[in-house]
Amino acid sequence: MNWDNILSLFRMENLIYWIVTMVVVIMTTIKQFNHQERKNKTNSDGILTNLQTIEKQNVKMINLLEMHSQDIKTLKKDVNVLEHRVSRLEDSQVNIYKRLGGKDNDNT
Repeated sequence: MNWDNILSLFRMENLIYWIVTMVVVIMTTIKQFNHQERKNKTNSDGILTNLQTIEKQNVKMINLLEMHSQDIKTLKKDVNVLEHRVSRLEDSQVNIYKRLGGKDNDNT
C-alpha cells in the first residue's frame, strides 16, 4: 500500500473540487425542481381558470334552457288555446252555413 497515492487523493485541491462539484449538482437539482414546480403550478392555475370559465358558461346555458323551456310551455298553451278557438270557429261556420240552407259538407 502506497500512502503517498492515498494522501494525494485527499489533497485539499481534490477535496475543494469535489465539494464545488457536489454544490453545483445540488443547486442544479434544486433549480430544476423549482422550475418544474412553477411550471406545474402555472399549468394547474390555467386548468382551474378554464374550469371556472366552463362552469360560468354552464350556468348561463342552464339559465337559457330554463328560460326557453318556460317559453316553450307558454307556446304550447297558446297553441292549445288557438286550436280550441279554430275548432269553435269551424263549428260556428258550419252552423251558419246550415242556417243559410247549405247542405252538409265534410270538406270544411
